[in-house]
Amino acid sequence: MKRMKIKKKKRQRWFIGKLVLILFLFSFSFCFTLRYFAINLDNESFLKLLLQHGNSHIEASEKNSFFSHLITLVTNMDLTNPTTLLKNNYTGEDFQTSSSDEDKDLESVPSSNYVKDPYKGEEKKDPLIYLYNSHQSEEYAKSNLESYNVTPTVMMASYILREKLNNNGLPTIVEQNDVTEFLRTNNWNYAASYQVTKLLMTDAYSKNPSLQYFVDLHRDSVKKSISTTTIDNKNYAKILFIVGLENKDYQKNLKMTEILNNKFQEKYPGLSRGIYKKQGAGVNGVYNQDFHPNTILIEIGAQDNTIDEVYNTCEAISVVLTEYIKEQAS
Repeated sequence: MKRMKIKKKKRQRWFIGKLVLILFLFSFSFCFTLRYFAINLDNESFLKLLLQHGNSHIEASEKNSFFSHLITLVTNMDLTNPTTLLKNNYTGEDFQTSSSDEDKDLESVPSSNYVKDPYKGEEKKDPLIYLYNSHQSEEYAKSNLESYNVTPTVMMASYILREKLNNNGLPTIVEQNDVTEFLRTNNWNYAASYQVTKLLMTDAYSKNPSLQYFVDLHRDSVKKSISTTTIDNKNYAKILFIVGLENKDYQKNLKMTEILNNKFQEKYPGLSRGIYKKQGAGVNGVYNQDFHPNTILIEIGAQDNTIDEVYNTCEAISVVLTEYIKEQAS
């Protein structure tokens, strides 16, 4: 009888051991299959994944599960957070001179980092807000990202912000044309980027007379310690407003910008680096703000910010912009 019990226990241990081995091999194979597909992501696929699942929303119970721990251990990925598929590395006074456009060689045209719309064909009717990027090629941190075919850019930020604003009931569209290719095709230098977007804005407005707000999103070129802040344990890419003083009616644009900046200071203290007023030699000085009083230019973060931080900032911008626009409509 005792010998039978010992044999039974051995069989149970053997069965459990075999089951654990099978589960481990399955999990290992599954994880590396996921890694394979993650490596073959492109900008549009990743962006769609990010928009569908958000930044990093996961229940503590799920985080503590054996399966999640196993996947994280084997692949260094969190399946519920699409941004970890890219193995983003976080590194982490305030006001310094922006250098996103004037401090580079304006004669050269950078390589195109155009990002296709992951939801093309689903444009809103009678849009209220027009998002565009005069410098679509401006990139965010991409350490360890090259093998994933993903390059975070300000265009990606526009698509993220569009989804947030649409979800808030503000119909929003993003400029679809490739500005860099437009420059290259017409043999224009990089300094003509605002000339290109002025043409595109005019065309968009003629097709969508319902448009009332025009937002040009950029990325700055300053140290990460200047371009990053933490609010309630969340990392954000700081914003900076640019107002061109060579627009004869700049006071109208400035008024709107000041209201928005004050709202950021109230709701997200430390997120805004303030308002930088530009004029004189070596700068554009207008930034298409002569097109409409509700045209604004916002720098979101800088070259060392991650897409996670940019995502959080786009959420904040959508909150503030929605509040402002609804106040103006009431």
